[in-house]
Amino acid sequence: MQNSFISKIKQKFISNPDLTFAFFLAITVYSYFGFSVEVFASHNLTFAILERFAVLGLIGLALTICIIAGEIDLSIGSNAALCAVIVVKLTDPIGAPLAIVIGLFISTGIGFIQGFFIAYLRVRAIVLTVGTLMLLRGISLVVAEEKTVMLTDFRVPDFITTKFFMYFSPASIMVIFVFILVGIFMRFTKYGREIYAIGGARKESLAAGVPIKRPMIIAFALSGFCAGFAGTVIGLKSGTAQGLGLQYLLLAGTVAAFVGGVSILGGKGGIIGAAVGALTVNFLNTGLLFYALQVHFVQLFTSVLLVVVIVFQTMSRIFDQYQSRKAFLESVDHRRENLLAKRDKFNLTNK
Repeated sequence: MQNSFISKIKQKFISNPDLTFAFFLAITVYSYFGFSVEVFASHNLTFAILERFAVLGLIGLALTICIIAGEIDLSIGSNAALCAVIVVKLTDPIGAPLAIVIGLFISTGIGFIQGFFIAYLRVRAIVLTVGTLMLLRGISLVVAEEKTVMLTDFRVPDFITTKFFMYFSPASIMVIFVFILVGIFMRFTKYGREIYAIGGARKESLAAGVPIKRPMIIAFALSGFCAGFAGTVIGLKSGTAQGLGLQYLLLAGTVAAFVGGVSILGGKGGIIGAAVGALTVNFLNTGLLFYALQVHFVQLFTSVLLVVVIVFQTMSRIFDQYQSRKAFLESVDHRRENLLAKRDKFNLTNK
């Protein structure tokens, strides 16, 4: 049974070179900083990395789902900022649980509405979400009254950053739970498989009777929920929120999604890859902090990481196409040889 499990894992990596490369990058980046920075592999820094994963992991997960569906959500940072402002502003008067429910309901609803317009009006997501990016920024500023919103009771921030089992906090545990639930949904339900179908082969999916509207709406609703959850975690951990905050999340989340092996063409990727990609970006950003580099250098290295992944995906796709073409030509040659052999046999029989 153990050998069967190991063989399945090996087959998984062999059949998915992008995921294999994602694990390779994660191990490489972690090993480099682990050897070059003395405290990088310490318990406290591992806890800090997982705390950052609680935010970037959700954003990477949201973008992974949208890219699998063949689209992208550029408004994800604005949605997260709006939810953060709402949750922080409402926590003191009505309590954190109800404030979180309201914030997540609004952010999920925003994603649902975006998916509805994209599906029913046949609008490209990259066009619509650029508009909602700016719209949500304006709404966030209005809700925040153009100032920084702050908590006065810091019991909630203290609770969600409490250490459990040395490495985890309530925030990181909840995010891991969300990853598990979304992974089960995408892998084992009809609705999750529909999201893969419309991203990988939309015309063929339509011809096969797969609906476009339902999976598109679900994908963007999940994206909105993850964005809102990320904004909630940031807002409650820091105790503050700004209408123009969290603008960095889009770039970092996009890099995390692509590092995790999601295909730029859609229809390919997974939740494990999203987690690995988010951890890799966190390893890189955390390690670079010890070199006291300026912000633009950190963005430079992050962009280089993205370019490396895209080049690898492109070369991998070209190699797959070459292998498929080679196999097709070999099968044609084999069939031709069989037909010639049958013809020669027929001619010999009739002589």
